[in-house]
Amino acid sequence: MASRRLTRDDLAVDTCCFVCDPANENGLHVAFFLDEEAGRVLADYIPSTAHEGAPHVIHGGVIGAILDDAMAWAVNVLSGSFGLTRRGEIEYSRIVRPDESYSITAWISEIGAKRAATVAELRDSEDRLCCTTRAQFSLISHEEATRAFERRSDAGGD
Repeated sequence: MASRRLTRDDLAVDTCCFVCDPANENGLHVAFFLDEEAGRVLADYIPSTAHEGAPHVIHGGVIGAILDDAMAWAVNVLSGSFGLTRRGEIEYSRIVRPDESYSITAWISEIGAKRAATVAELRDSEDRLCCTTRAQFSLISHEEATRAFERRSDAGGD
């Protein structure tokens, strides 16, 4: 399976994403890859103790943010549109531990003119499902996304 690393150049807008932007000093720096043949976005993740909620348990919000970003990448690079998360549902089925290796897979399960349904999974090194997320994204054009982010920047928002 051939895959390529996704970068800012694959997006319509500049970001300072907490999950994936290598320039975000406080971010997670998760690298996402596109498997075009399978229509999937992939990543590997090794959480640190800094991501814990309870002792030796990774915070669910961190996991949720990573899976949301994986789905956003899937929408943004596979749909030809820019995706904005509308709503999501997360099911945690196994504890995620620090310093262990996990894989992330995200894809579009259904797409229409203005909306996309997505799925993302986080699996452990034994391929056991730890977390599943399903989300709905609103689709806008890359031009609309660029204009929206420019307005935000012009208004003084970060």
